[in-house]
Amino acid sequence: MNAPLSAVDHSLVAVPDLDAASKTWRGFGFTLTPRAVHGGGATANHCIMFRNTYVELVAAIGSADSPFASLVTARPPGGLGIAFASSDIAATAAALTAAGIPTQPPQALSRPLELDGETHTVAFENVLFEAELPGVIAFACHHLTPQLTRARHEWQLHANGATGIAELVIGADHPALYRPALEKLFGPSHVADAPHGLSVILEGIALAVMTPVGLAARFGTKALDGLAPLPGLAATVFGVNEPDAAAAMMDMARIPYAEHHHGLVVAAKNTGGMIVAFEEN
Repeated sequence: MNAPLSAVDHSLVAVPDLDAASKTWRGFGFTLTPRAVHGGGATANHCIMFRNTYVELVAAIGSADSPFASLVTARPPGGLGIAFASSDIAATAAALTAAGIPTQPPQALSRPLELDGETHTVAFENVLFEAELPGVIAFACHHLTPQLTRARHEWQLHANGATGIAELVIGADHPALYRPALEKLFGPSHVADAPHGLSVILEGIALAVMTPVGLAARFGTKALDGLAPLPGLAATVFGVNEPDAAAAMMDMARIPYAEHHHGLVVAAKNTGGMIVAFEEN
C-alpha cells in the first residue's frame, strides 16, 4: 500500500501583525503576494511563492471567528504547521484513514484574489488529520485553481535568489516519539535516523525532527534566541543560488544574521519566533 503523503505543499508561519511581518520578510529579500483575507474576515495572509511550494504568513484579524483563526492564535508566533500536497483530496483522506490516522472529512474552501481590478476566487480543498506530530498543525491541501495560486510569475522571483524550501525542521526533546507517525504518513522506508533526530525526504524537501542540541549544532546556539516554545516547527531553510544576495538584502534592511555551515542563519528573535536559514543550492 502506498503511503498517504509524499510532498509538501506549503508551510505556515503564525504572525501577530501581518503588516510588520511582511516588512520583515520583504527585508529578507522575498517577494510577497498581495494581502488576502479569508475565513469570513477571520484571518489574512501573504504568501512567498516558489515553483512547487510556498510559505504562508498568516495572522488572525478582526473580530470574526473560525476554527483556523483559533489554531493560529493558540500558539506563540513562529512556525505553525505544514500542509502536504494532494492531487485528489478524497483519495488522500481515504489513504490516511486506511493508515490508521484519524481524519476529518474534506473541506472545500476559497478566498478572493484581486487581480488587475477584477476579483477572482482561489479555490482549494483541505483535509485535517490527527498526525501525532506534537506542536505542528498538519493537513493535506489540493488546489482547485492552481493557475490563480501563482497567477503572477513575478511572485516567484525573489531578490535574495531563493528558489524554494530546502528543509523544514521540527524541534522536539524526543524525536523518536515522532517516528510512528512519520512512518504512517510517508512509509517506513522514507524515515531515517539523522544526527540528533530523524529525517524524511519529500520530493526534494527534507523534513527533520531534531532536539534543541541538534538545532544548536545545525544553526548555532544564538539562532535559538527567541524561538517559540518546543515542540513545534522550529526552522525553515531556503535554497538560494547565491547566499551573498540574501546577505546584501538583509544588510540593506539591517536584519542581523550569522554565517554558518553552507549559508546564512537569522536567529528566531529577528524573524518572529522561527529560525530562518539560507543555504546554497
